[in-house]
Amino acid sequence: MRGQLSRLRRAFDAVVLWRARRLRDRLVERSPALAEHMYRGADATANLPFRSQRMDLPGPIDAGDLHLDVMADLEAYTGLPRTVVEREVSTRSGVSFRAEWHATPSRLRHDHWYYLSSKGYLFANAVHFADSSVPDRFVRHYAGEGGRVLDFGAGTGNLALLLAAAGHKVWVSELNALQRDFIRFRVDHHALSRRVTVVDPWAGLPEAALDAVVAVDVLEHLPDCRTVLERQLLPALTPGGVLVENSPFVINSANPMHHEDFGFERFMRSAGFDMVEAGLEGTRVWQRP
Repeated sequence: MRGQLSRLRRAFDAVVLWRARRLRDRLVERSPALAEHMYRGADATANLPFRSQRMDLPGPIDAGDLHLDVMADLEAYTGLPRTVVEREVSTRSGVSFRAEWHATPSRLRHDHWYYLSSKGYLFANAVHFADSSVPDRFVRHYAGEGGRVLDFGAGTGNLALLLAAAGHKVWVSELNALQRDFIRFRVDHHALSRRVTVVDPWAGLPEAALDAVVAVDVLEHLPDCRTVLERQLLPALTPGGVLVENSPFVINSANPMHHEDFGFERFMRSAGFDMVEAGLEGTRVWQRP
């Protein structure tokens, strides 16, 4: 009887378990490819509402002796073909910050880590400040000739480089490691290291030393915006300095990583600031009376 059971076990192992192990091994071998297909499916689902979205490619800007072409800079920095760079900047169907957000495990989906490690924002932010209207109207007018300006959440550094080319002393603060490195590349590439200082996020800002702090499409990304304003940005301003911001505190499918308004306008007025200018596109300038 025991011998018969032993033969049955061996037969079961040889036929059933062997095939099960083979199937398991094949699945293990194919799992990277299966995971890639699953990620592509998740990426396509996350971007489904934006599948037809197209962004205009930013053109070159001449500011004094500076010829600023963010597309050429991205091509040189990334080593990617120009056609690939153009596709990533103009569409959200490749590397997408929205897909990155949803693909990040919930235990890691914290603002600081997400923005620090994102790849999508390198391309998404390339379209910001495609012309000189914002720095001319909202920054240089208030900061004065050669004034000291902080570009807070600088993205790819377009605004910072334009202000530096106009003669301003510029500080640049950017959490994202890839974008921060790209800004350093651009500062060196355009020989602006004497006018631009890239501030690492763990370093402090100079106190009462800046004529303007610019935070465009940044404050709504901060989980504790009030604390950042109280402890970092406002103390860095001179008595006549201005905060220039555009802060759409809206959470929707296009911006799942935004935060709701904590009472920004009420806070700014309680801190002693008045709104001295507001553009139709949402950019506002705040200054102490």
